Amino acid sequence: MIRLSRQCLAIDLGPASTIICRGDEGIVLDEPTAAAVQTSTGRILHQGAAVGRLAQALRDRTPSEVAVSYPLATGRVADPQICQAMMRQFLQKCTTRRSFFGPQVICTVPSGATMVERAALITALRGAGAAQVGLILRSVAAAIGGGAPVLEATAACTCEIGSTQTDLVATCLGEVLAERRLPIGGDTLDQAIVDAVRTDFNLRIGSSQAATLRTEFGSAYAREEETALEIHGSDGITGAPRTSQITTQQLREAIQKPLTEIALGIRELIQPLAPQLAGDLAQQGVLLCGGLSLTPGIAAFFSQTVGVPCRTASMPREAAALGASIVAADSDRWRGILL
Repeated sequence: MIRLSRQCLAIDLGPASTIICRGDEGIVLDEPTAAAVQTSTGRILHQGAAVGRLAQALRDRTPSEVAVSYPLATGRVADPQICQAMMRQFLQKCTTRRSFFGPQVICTVPSGATMVERAALITALRGAGAAQVGLILRSVAAAIGGGAPVLEATAACTCEIGSTQTDLVATCLGEVLAERRLPIGGDTLDQAIVDAVRTDFNLRIGSSQAATLRTEFGSAYAREEETALEIHGSDGITGAPRTSQITTQQLREAIQKPLTEIALGIRELIQPLAPQLAGDLAQQGVLLCGGLSLTPGIAAFFSQTVGVPCRTASMPREAAALGASIVAADSDRWRGILL
Protein backbone atom coordinates (compact mmCIF):
# COMPACT_ATOMS: atom_id res chain seq x y z
CA MET A 1 0.00 0.00 0.00
CA ILE A 2 1.26 3.45 -0.88
CA ARG A 3 0.86 6.00 1.93
CA LEU A 4 0.76 9.77 1.62
CA SER A 5 2.76 10.44 4.78
CA ARG A 6 6.33 11.71 4.49
CA GLN A 7 9.19 10.28 6.50
CA CYS A 8 11.83 12.52 8.08
CA LEU A 9 15.47 11.48 7.96
CA ALA A 10 18.46 13.18 9.53
CA ILE A 11 21.79 12.49 7.81
CA ASP A 12 25.32 13.14 8.97
CA LEU A 13 27.13 12.59 5.69
CA GLY A 14 30.82 12.54 6.53
CA PRO A 15 33.94 11.62 4.56
CA ALA A 16 34.48 8.43 6.58
CA SER A 17 30.99 7.36 7.64
CA THR A 18 27.32 8.13 7.08
CA ILE A 19 24.91 8.06 10.03
CA ILE A 20 21.16 8.33 9.49
CA CYS A 21 18.40 8.81 12.07
CA ARG A 22 14.71 8.21 11.32
CA GLY A 23 11.97 10.04 13.17
CA ASP A 24 12.11 9.31 16.88
CA GLU A 25 13.66 5.87 16.34
CA GLY A 26 17.24 7.10 16.65
CA ILE A 27 20.08 5.79 14.50
CA VAL A 28 18.95 3.37 11.79
CA LEU A 29 22.09 3.35 9.61
CA ASP A 30 25.78 3.72 10.38
CA GLU A 31 28.02 2.69 7.49
CA PRO A 32 31.22 3.79 5.73
CA THR A 33 30.78 6.49 3.08
CA ALA A 34 32.11 4.20 0.37
CA ALA A 35 31.12 2.48 -2.87
CA ALA A 36 32.78 -0.33 -4.83
CA VAL A 37 32.97 0.79 -8.46
CA GLN A 38 33.73 -0.99 -11.73
CA THR A 39 36.49 1.19 -13.12
CA SER A 40 35.67 0.49 -16.77
CA THR A 41 32.04 1.62 -16.47
CA GLY A 42 32.04 3.80 -13.38
CA ARG A 43 29.08 1.86 -12.01
CA ILE A 44 28.67 0.51 -8.50
CA LEU A 45 28.91 -3.28 -8.25
CA HIS A 46 26.06 -5.67 -7.41
CA GLN A 47 23.51 -3.54 -9.25
CA GLY A 48 24.34 -0.53 -7.14
CA ALA A 49 24.23 -2.34 -3.80
CA ALA A 50 27.99 -2.50 -3.10
CA VAL A 51 28.08 0.51 -0.79
CA GLY A 52 28.81 1.08 2.87
CA ARG A 53 30.07 -1.93 4.79
CA LEU A 54 30.08 -4.16 1.72
CA ALA A 55 32.28 -1.71 -0.19
CA GLN A 56 34.59 -1.28 2.78
CA ALA A 57 34.97 -5.07 3.06
CA LEU A 58 36.12 -5.15 -0.57
CA ARG A 59 38.92 -2.64 0.01
CA ASP A 60 42.34 -4.20 -0.57
CA ARG A 61 40.57 -7.37 -1.74
CA THR A 62 39.39 -6.21 -5.14
CA PRO A 63 40.80 -7.01 -8.60
CA SER A 64 42.45 -4.21 -10.55
CA GLU A 65 39.27 -3.41 -12.48
CA VAL A 66 37.39 -2.62 -9.25
CA ALA A 67 38.04 0.40 -7.03
CA VAL A 68 36.55 1.47 -3.71
CA SER A 69 35.42 5.09 -4.08
CA TYR A 70 34.99 7.58 -1.25
CA PRO A 71 32.83 10.28 -2.85
CA LEU A 72 33.25 12.68 0.07
CA ALA A 73 36.93 12.00 0.78
CA THR A 74 37.66 15.72 1.07
CA GLY A 75 34.44 16.54 2.94
CA ARG A 76 32.77 17.73 -0.29
CA VAL A 77 30.89 15.89 -3.03
CA ALA A 78 33.89 14.89 -5.15
CA ASP A 79 31.91 12.48 -7.36
CA PRO A 80 28.24 13.53 -7.67
CA GLN A 81 27.09 10.42 -9.58
CA ILE A 82 28.65 7.95 -7.14
CA CYS A 83 27.42 9.99 -4.17
CA GLN A 84 23.87 10.00 -5.55
CA ALA A 85 23.88 6.27 -6.26
CA MET A 86 25.33 5.50 -2.82
CA MET A 87 22.78 7.69 -1.05
CA ARG A 88 19.96 6.08 -3.01
CA GLN A 89 20.92 2.74 -1.46
CA PHE A 90 21.23 4.25 2.01
CA LEU A 91 17.84 5.97 1.76
CA GLN A 92 16.20 2.77 0.57
CA LYS A 93 17.62 0.94 3.60
CA CYS A 94 16.11 3.56 5.89
CA THR A 95 12.67 3.66 4.31
CA THR A 96 10.33 1.31 6.16
CA ARG A 97 7.29 1.66 3.93
CA ARG A 98 6.34 2.71 0.47
CA SER A 99 5.33 6.35 0.32
CA PHE A 100 3.95 8.57 -2.39
CA PHE A 101 6.46 11.19 -1.32
CA GLY A 102 10.17 10.77 -0.83
CA PRO A 103 11.60 11.47 2.62
CA GLN A 104 12.20 14.91 4.02
CA VAL A 105 15.91 15.17 4.79
CA ILE A 106 18.03 17.32 7.07
CA CYS A 107 21.71 16.82 6.20
CA THR A 108 24.89 18.16 7.77
CA VAL A 109 27.51 20.12 5.83
CA PRO A 110 31.04 21.04 6.95
CA SER A 111 32.10 24.58 7.73
CA GLY A 112 33.57 26.33 4.74
CA ALA A 113 31.36 24.58 2.18
CA THR A 114 30.63 26.97 -0.69
CA MET A 115 27.20 27.61 -2.20
CA VAL A 116 28.20 25.47 -5.18
CA GLU A 117 29.22 22.60 -2.91
CA ARG A 118 26.00 22.88 -0.93
CA ALA A 119 23.99 22.87 -4.15
CA ALA A 120 25.84 19.75 -5.32
CA LEU A 121 24.92 17.97 -2.09
CA ILE A 122 21.26 18.97 -2.39
CA THR A 123 21.19 17.77 -6.01
CA ALA A 124 22.73 14.42 -5.05
CA LEU A 125 20.21 13.85 -2.24
CA ARG A 126 17.24 14.82 -4.39
CA GLY A 127 18.51 12.56 -7.15
CA ALA A 128 18.74 9.79 -4.56
CA GLY A 129 15.03 10.14 -3.75
CA ALA A 130 14.71 12.88 -1.13
CA ALA A 131 11.68 15.12 -1.64
CA GLN A 132 12.94 18.02 0.43
CA VAL A 133 16.46 18.77 1.66
CA GLY A 134 17.52 21.12 4.44
CA LEU A 135 21.15 21.74 5.38
CA ILE A 136 22.71 22.45 8.75
CA LEU A 137 26.33 23.07 9.73
CA ARG A 138 27.83 19.87 11.16
CA SER A 139 29.27 21.76 14.12
CA VAL A 140 25.85 23.26 14.98
CA ALA A 141 24.15 19.88 14.64
CA ALA A 142 26.81 18.35 16.88
CA ALA A 143 26.24 21.10 19.45
CA ILE A 144 22.51 20.34 19.51
CA GLY A 145 23.03 16.59 19.63
CA GLY A 146 25.65 16.96 22.35
CA GLY A 147 23.33 18.96 24.59
CA ALA A 148 24.85 22.43 24.22
CA PRO A 149 22.43 25.30 25.08
CA VAL A 150 22.23 26.49 21.48
CA LEU A 151 18.89 28.35 21.87
CA GLU A 152 19.58 29.82 25.30
CA ALA A 153 20.85 33.29 26.15
CA THR A 154 24.32 31.99 26.90
CA ALA A 155 27.33 31.43 24.70
CA ALA A 156 28.27 27.86 23.82
CA CYS A 157 31.31 26.58 21.94
CA THR A 158 31.50 23.24 20.16
CA CYS A 159 34.51 21.52 18.59
CA GLU A 160 33.59 18.73 16.15
CA ILE A 161 36.67 16.72 15.12
CA GLY A 162 36.13 14.47 12.13
CA SER A 163 38.30 12.37 9.88
CA THR A 164 39.48 15.17 7.57
CA GLN A 165 38.72 18.45 9.33
CA THR A 166 37.69 20.12 12.58
CA ASP A 167 34.64 22.39 12.70
CA LEU A 168 34.46 25.01 15.45
CA VAL A 169 31.39 27.08 16.28
CA ALA A 170 30.24 29.52 18.96
CA THR A 171 26.49 30.04 19.34
CA CYS A 172 24.06 32.10 21.40
CA LEU A 173 20.25 32.40 21.15
CA GLY A 174 20.21 30.18 18.09
CA GLU A 175 22.66 32.40 16.21
CA VAL A 176 26.15 31.50 15.03
CA LEU A 177 28.52 34.00 16.63
CA ALA A 178 31.64 32.63 15.00
CA GLU A 179 32.73 29.54 13.11
CA ARG A 180 36.01 28.20 11.86
CA ARG A 181 37.30 25.27 9.88
CA LEU A 182 40.66 23.61 10.54
CA PRO A 183 42.12 21.13 8.01
CA ILE A 184 43.01 18.77 10.85
CA GLY A 185 41.31 15.47 11.62
CA GLY A 186 41.91 11.81 12.24
CA ASP A 187 43.77 11.47 8.93
CA THR A 188 46.15 14.23 10.05
CA LEU A 189 46.96 12.38 13.26
CA ASP A 190 47.50 9.14 11.35
CA GLN A 191 49.95 10.89 9.04
CA ALA A 192 51.73 12.36 12.07
CA ILE A 193 52.26 8.81 13.36
CA VAL A 194 53.52 7.65 9.94
CA ASP A 195 55.97 10.57 9.85
CA ALA A 196 57.17 9.95 13.42
CA VAL A 197 57.82 6.26 12.74
CA ARG A 198 59.77 7.12 9.59
CA THR A 199 61.83 9.76 11.41
CA ASP A 200 62.49 7.85 14.63
CA PHE A 201 62.85 4.31 13.28
CA ASN A 202 63.55 4.78 9.55
CA LEU A 203 60.53 2.52 9.03
CA ARG A 204 57.69 2.97 6.57
CA ILE A 205 54.22 1.98 7.75
CA GLY A 206 50.82 2.42 6.12
CA SER A 207 48.06 4.79 7.22
CA SER A 208 45.82 1.86 8.17
CA GLN A 209 48.38 0.60 10.72
CA ALA A 210 48.81 4.15 12.00
CA ALA A 211 45.03 4.47 12.43
CA THR A 212 44.95 1.22 14.40
CA LEU A 213 47.76 2.43 16.65
CA ARG A 214 45.96 5.73 17.23
CA THR A 215 42.52 4.31 17.97
CA GLU A 216 43.68 1.43 20.13
CA PHE A 217 46.69 2.89 21.96
CA GLY A 218 46.76 6.64 21.31
CA SER A 219 46.14 9.18 24.06
CA ALA A 220 46.37 12.93 24.42
CA TYR A 221 47.45 12.85 28.04
CA ALA A 222 49.99 10.76 29.92
CA ARG A 223 48.89 7.23 30.79
CA GLU A 224 49.38 5.67 34.20
CA GLU A 225 51.43 2.94 32.55
CA GLU A 226 53.35 3.30 29.31
CA THR A 227 53.76 0.22 27.12
CA ALA A 228 55.75 -0.77 24.02
CA LEU A 229 53.97 -1.85 20.83
CA GLU A 230 55.25 -3.87 17.91
CA ILE A 231 55.04 -2.22 14.50
CA HIS A 232 55.65 -3.77 11.09
CA GLY A 233 56.80 -2.00 7.96
CA SER A 234 59.53 -1.71 5.36
CA ASP A 235 63.02 -0.40 5.96
CA GLY A 236 63.43 3.18 4.79
CA ILE A 237 66.67 2.39 2.95
CA THR A 238 66.53 -1.21 1.78
CA GLY A 239 62.76 -1.62 1.58
CA ALA A 240 63.05 -4.99 3.32
CA PRO A 241 60.32 -6.00 5.82
CA ARG A 242 61.25 -5.05 9.35
CA THR A 243 59.74 -4.98 12.82
CA SER A 244 60.34 -2.39 15.51
CA GLN A 245 58.73 -1.15 18.72
CA ILE A 246 57.09 2.16 19.56
CA THR A 247 55.99 3.24 23.02
CA THR A 248 52.63 4.78 23.89
CA GLN A 249 54.56 7.88 24.98
CA GLN A 250 56.04 8.21 21.48
CA LEU A 251 52.58 7.80 19.98
CA ARG A 252 51.27 10.54 22.25
CA GLU A 253 54.09 12.89 21.31
CA ALA A 254 53.37 12.27 17.62
CA ILE A 255 49.69 13.26 17.83
CA GLN A 256 50.01 16.10 20.31
CA LYS A 257 51.25 18.60 17.71
CA PRO A 258 48.09 18.49 15.54
CA LEU A 259 45.95 18.34 18.70
CA THR A 260 47.71 21.48 19.93
CA GLU A 261 46.83 23.20 16.65
CA ILE A 262 43.15 22.36 17.25
CA ALA A 263 43.35 23.69 20.80
CA LEU A 264 44.91 26.94 19.56
CA GLY A 265 42.12 27.18 16.98
CA ILE A 266 39.54 26.97 19.75
CA ARG A 267 41.34 29.71 21.67
CA GLU A 268 41.45 31.95 18.58
CA LEU A 269 37.72 31.41 18.02
CA ILE A 270 36.91 32.43 21.58
CA GLN A 271 39.26 35.42 22.01
CA PRO A 272 37.36 37.96 19.81
CA LEU A 273 34.03 37.33 21.59
CA ALA A 274 32.57 39.96 23.91
CA PRO A 275 33.71 39.67 27.55
CA GLN A 276 30.26 38.55 28.74
CA LEU A 277 30.15 35.79 26.14
CA ALA A 278 33.69 34.75 26.97
CA GLY A 279 32.61 34.60 30.60
CA ASP A 280 29.79 32.25 29.62
CA LEU A 281 32.28 29.93 27.94
CA ALA A 282 34.54 29.99 31.00
CA GLN A 283 31.63 28.49 32.94
CA GLN A 284 29.94 26.46 30.21
CA GLY A 285 33.16 25.11 28.74
CA VAL A 286 33.79 23.67 25.28
CA LEU A 287 31.84 20.66 24.04
CA LEU A 288 33.93 18.11 22.14
CA CYS A 289 32.23 15.99 19.48
CA GLY A 290 33.26 13.82 16.55
CA GLY A 291 35.01 10.47 16.51
CA LEU A 292 38.42 11.89 17.44
CA SER A 293 37.08 13.28 20.72
CA LEU A 294 36.98 9.67 21.96
CA THR A 295 40.79 9.83 22.23
CA PRO A 296 41.65 9.18 25.90
CA GLY A 297 42.72 12.31 27.75
CA ILE A 298 41.72 14.74 25.01
CA ALA A 299 39.34 16.77 27.20
CA ALA A 300 42.03 17.25 29.87
CA PHE A 301 44.64 18.12 27.23
CA PHE A 302 42.37 20.72 25.58
CA SER A 303 41.32 22.17 28.96
CA GLN A 304 44.94 22.77 29.86
CA THR A 305 45.93 24.15 26.45
CA VAL A 306 42.84 26.29 25.77
CA GLY A 307 42.46 27.55 29.32
CA VAL A 308 38.73 26.80 29.66
CA PRO A 309 37.00 23.57 30.71
CA CYS A 310 36.44 21.06 27.91
CA ARG A 311 34.15 18.04 28.06
CA THR A 312 33.32 15.23 25.67
CA ALA A 313 29.71 14.61 24.61
CA SER A 314 28.10 11.37 25.79
CA MET A 315 27.84 10.12 22.19
CA PRO A 316 30.43 12.27 20.40
CA ARG A 317 30.66 10.31 17.16
CA GLU A 318 26.86 10.32 16.69
CA ALA A 319 26.23 13.84 18.04
CA ALA A 320 25.83 15.55 14.64
CA ALA A 321 23.32 12.96 13.39
CA LEU A 322 21.35 13.12 16.64
CA GLY A 323 21.34 16.92 16.50
CA ALA A 324 20.10 16.90 12.91
CA SER A 325 17.37 14.48 14.03
CA ILE A 326 16.24 16.91 16.74
CA VAL A 327 16.05 19.66 14.12
CA ALA A 328 14.14 17.44 11.69
CA ALA A 329 11.58 16.58 14.38
CA ASP A 330 10.79 20.25 15.06
CA SER A 331 11.94 22.18 12.02
CA ASP A 332 9.79 25.24 12.83
CA ARG A 333 11.59 25.77 16.14
CA TRP A 334 15.02 25.37 14.56
CA ARG A 335 14.30 27.03 11.23
CA GLY A 336 16.63 29.93 11.98
CA ILE A 337 19.74 27.75 12.06
CA LEU A 338 19.11 25.96 8.76
CA LEU A 339 21.24 27.12 5.86
